[in-house]
Amino acid sequence: MNSRETCEHEGSFSPDGFFMNKKPDVIDVELGLRIRLRREELSITQDVLAEKLRIRPQELEKYECGFEKISASRLLHVSEILDVPIMFFFKSGSDEALPSKEALAGFRFAKHHKAVLRTALSGIVDKRLRAKILAVVQSSESDSER
Repeated sequence: MNSRETCEHEGSFSPDGFFMNKKPDVIDVELGLRIRLRREELSITQDVLAEKLRIRPQELEKYECGFEKISASRLLHVSEILDVPIMFFFKSGSDEALPSKEALAGFRFAKHHKAVLRTALSGIVDKRLRAKILAVVQSSESDSER
């Protein structure tokens, strides 16, 4: 392992020597660690993975150390190169931490209905009527949370 493949989070400088105002986010550090561990498991160097991603090795190092956030599209490309599903980078001790398909469907359903309601309310000219409808919706929302 070369010297640039170690991450130091104690200091206030990034790997390329620039001053950092804050420590990296713990999620970015965990994500980077999973990338690094899988890369090393496959015996792929930073230089090789960086070349396949069409980025500089220094940028890959920043991802692996959590100093720089990785985009979703780049993470998808990393998962393809490292031959793991993208969720590999997000799994915790158990898969139960991941949202179920039903929960995701419910979230999309709720977002859709909120958009429809917002559009419908904006079409009501009478302010008092609009306020009453909104109050009814909000009270039913509170009831369902109990």
